[in-house]
This record gives sequence, structure tokens and C-alpha cells, in this order.
Amino acid sequence: MRIDISLDRVYDRLSNKNVLRAKLALANQALADMNPFVPMKEGILRTATSVDLDGGGINYHMPYAGPQFYGFINGARIYNYTTPGTGSRWDLRAKAKYMSDWERAFVKGAGF
Repeated sequence: MRIDISLDRVYDRLSNKNVLRAKLALANQALADMNPFVPMKEGILRTATSVDLDGGGINYHMPYAGPQFYGFINGARIYNYTTPGTGSRWDLRAKAKYMSDWERAFVKGAGF
């Protein structure tokens, strides 16, 4: 008895191109889902964003993005965020709520 198994379709689905497309889909979905949790006084922080070309990161381009994200300015904790429901570590807030959507975006982006 002889059994031949072709794994070509599996390797096609796991190609670098498909993984890149999946990472970009995930990053864009995560960016959209995090947006409501990003502090917004004038809205600039929410709009001055980009996703890395390889889907490996989300960037906030305003100089105050880091302190807002971590919740500290010059070593002092930020307590007052003007928009309700926003605050530091908006990635963790969105992750807790939308992880299953992010997984679906990755799978769909990969073409699985």
C-alpha cells in the first residue's frame, strides 16, 4: 500500500505573502478597535496613526502619545482623561473586548 500526500496547498496558505496579509488585517482591525479607548481632547491623537508595512506595529505619531499610552507625564501619573471611557493602555482595554475579532481578522486576512 502506498499513500501520497501533497502538502502544496498547506504551504501556499502558510506563505509569507498570506502571513503578511493576515498581519496587516489584524493590525488594521486592532487600530480601529482601539480608537474609542484612545484619549481624545481634540482628536489628533486618534487620527495621527499608521500601521507598519509588515503589520508588525501600530504607531501613534503625536509627541504626547507615549505619556498618554503609559499614563505618566514626567513621572507623574495622569488621572484625568477628559473623554469618558478612555485612558492609558488602550491596547489592553481593546484586547479584552475584541480579541476574538482580531483572531478572525487574522484568519480571514490569511485566506484560511
